Amino acid sequence: MKFASPLAALAALFLAALVSGGCASMEKRTQKLALGMSKDQTTSLLGSGYKLVGARETADARKAEVIKYEDPKYGDLLLYFRDNKLVQWGDIRILDNMPESIN
Repeated sequence: MKFASPLAALAALFLAALVSGGCASMEKRTQKLALGMSKDQTTSLLGSGYKLVGARETADARKAEVIKYEDPKYGDLLLYFRDNKLVQWGDIRILDNMPESIN
């Protein structure tokens, strides 16, 4: 690919590094997640690029929320909060096959 100037080439290289680095960065940041983190702690770590995809109040008046980070390279990351605390996270395909408890 030919660029009009060295500055344009440098800008394209920087943009490519930024885009590819963002994906790897998200994967590394998820390694720092911990059960019990607040929603604010979690979104501060992972960034603000999420969607609220579900919310409800349970029968015992507890609040539940699900947020989703979309990542075409690694798949969607779903995070589940109960009373503002992270209770589970992961790829929906893995979570669907995860046992309720491991004895």
